[in-house]
Amino acid sequence: MLTTVALSAYLENRLDLYVSLYIVEYFILTLLHSPFNPQAQKMIDVISYVLFAVFIFIVALKVLEIILGARFL
Repeated sequence: MLTTVALSAYLENRLDLYVSLYIVEYFILTLLHSPFNPQAQKMIDVISYVLFAVFIFIVALKVLEIILGARFL
C-alpha cells in the first residue's frame, strides 16, 4: 500500500514499475515470514516462479527498449 501511495505522489503512471515493485515486495515479505507449512510452501513456490517469470519479462523488455530504442510497454 505504501508503494502505491509513494508512486502516486510522484505522479508515476508506468504499470511495469508498479508490477515490478509489487513483485519485489512479495519476495521480501515471503522471506521475512519464511517458515511455512509444506503445503503452503508449495503454493508459494508456484506463485514465486510465476512472479519471477513476469519480473524477468519486464526487465527483458526494458533492456530491449534501451538497446533498440523502441517502446514496448
